[in-house]
Amino acid sequence: MDTADRETFFTKAHSPFPEPTLDEKIKADEFLSASNHLAQFFGILGTIFTPVQSDISGNVKKLGKFIEENPEKVVYVNDIILLEAGVTQSISIDALLWLKRALEFTMLFIDGIVCDTKNGTPNEDLRPLCLQAYEKTLKKYHGWMVQQIFNLVSRACPSRRDLLASLALGETDMESVVVAQMEEVLVNLKKNVTIINQLYAQYNLDTEVKV
Repeated sequence: MDTADRETFFTKAHSPFPEPTLDEKIKADEFLSASNHLAQFFGILGTIFTPVQSDISGNVKKLGKFIEENPEKVVYVNDIILLEAGVTQSISIDALLWLKRALEFTMLFIDGIVCDTKNGTPNEDLRPLCLQAYEKTLKKYHGWMVQQIFNLVSRACPSRRDLLASLALGETDMESVVVAQMEEVLVNLKKNVTIINQLYAQYNLDTEVKV
């Protein structure tokens, strides 16, 4: 389906996640721009999700500052890891790690909506998909208190119909377009997350410290 001429939340900012290079490098500026735009997805979910949006935006700002301070050294996200891998308690390594985790959560949540739609089993209640994505990504990095807070926050998920309508920017009869664009966004987002995971594993930078 060609959805390029139908504007939705996913296309209005013209900030897609970058296609990695053949040697699996991710353009840093494009990655941060796309991440910053995707953070606004949580604003659409509702004001109770604002802390999640702020957390993503905050980590994007930290990484943007690092790039500004190292303009000749950082072109790709990979460069951040290469430069900071040996730095004790690197702010940039930590920011990228938490940004990646938030993107993984968002990715699985959106993927759940897409899969349910394609399988012909869409559920108006999005809370189960939200909790499933949380279980597989962020939960193990959160202490008991944060887990309880997220459990409460998840109850405020909008219905599937309302979310898709908001993502369609008020246009009607756009469900299939929105879902198709969700699927398009996931293609490079998954590639980006996979590469970052591989780099963190390669340099033994991942941590399961809880917050």
